[in-house]
Amino acid sequence: MISKSQLLYKLEKQSTLLEKSFNLPEYFGAEPIAQAIYNFSSSRELVELLMQSTSEDIYIVILEHKNLKYLLINEIYDGFLIEELHKEIEKMATRLESMVIINMTKIQLISNIYELFGRDDESKYIVDANNINLEWLPCFKTLKDQQAVLSCNIDINDISFQLIATKVHLDECSQEQLQNSLTKSLVQTEDSTFNNQEEKPQINTHLNWLLGSVDCLSNIESDNSDKHPVYFNINNQNYLVYGFPLSPSLQISREDKCKSLHVHIKDTVQKQVFILDLEGGKLTLDCHFLNKTEKNDYDFSPRNKWLHDAVLTRDDACGFPLVFNNSYYLMIIRPYEYVDYLKNAL
Repeated sequence: MISKSQLLYKLEKQSTLLEKSFNLPEYFGAEPIAQAIYNFSSSRELVELLMQSTSEDIYIVILEHKNLKYLLINEIYDGFLIEELHKEIEKMATRLESMVIINMTKIQLISNIYELFGRDDESKYIVDANNINLEWLPCFKTLKDQQAVLSCNIDINDISFQLIATKVHLDECSQEQLQNSLTKSLVQTEDSTFNNQEEKPQINTHLNWLLGSVDCLSNIESDNSDKHPVYFNINNQNYLVYGFPLSPSLQISREDKCKSLHVHIKDTVQKQVFILDLEGGKLTLDCHFLNKTEKNDYDFSPRNKWLHDAVLTRDDACGFPLVFNNSYYLMIIRPYEYVDYLKNAL
């Protein structure tokens, strides 16, 4: 059991970390910690509450407080505290912004607050989804290599997403090499049955969709290797994986949503990038803010219009934005890039 003196020391360490994170003067962190993070009127009030508590009742006193309970994160079974922290952290950020001049985005600010609580994964927007088993199935029956294009579904925030994985073999990262690789992978059997002819335009459509998605979302020809898409491994083969929310007519029934995860989308206009840890590999979920729903306008920028047209114009994709925090968002899944971690870690 953590002692009163250890809790006071933890507050001191959080104050020091806040000073370093936001370049504040020494000993200036105590008041922002007390007022912005734990929602007390002053650091003196916070310390007095702890000092007046006995060793026997200190846990009850802390847990019953609306915000001070977060001080016990990493000290007790804290699953319920972390879930509530996800909901409260934007209010903490808003209070902190009102107290201190901060030269960073709201996303970076929230990331730094997560670090105060030792939540390194959340601070880097890493979502642990390794408990989810993806069920990859062939998309086309008439390909010579039926493992060349695979698909599966995953539920994110009660919305069904489809992941489409295409096998690639690249000697170098370039659009030309990619097209050559795909042309070889997507060869159909010589059987001229009806199904073969029926799938041919679907395969061509998939090829064009994938090339457009790579062009829009992945820096495949960048001189910086940290910006290259990282392959997703399925059955010891390299795949490029892109995903999108399914059309409402194709949404999976709630009874079948066994492969699900929750992503805490923040109420901010900045683009949010989440790294999904899946089956030993990584994919990236991009959330692009468009507008508040009260304006009844999607407000596509040229970049978001390109993203929409490249990825979300498929017949099976949801072509309109999703709504979270009373805001419209475009949400897509793309291959992970090392730069995703580097940017989120700054």
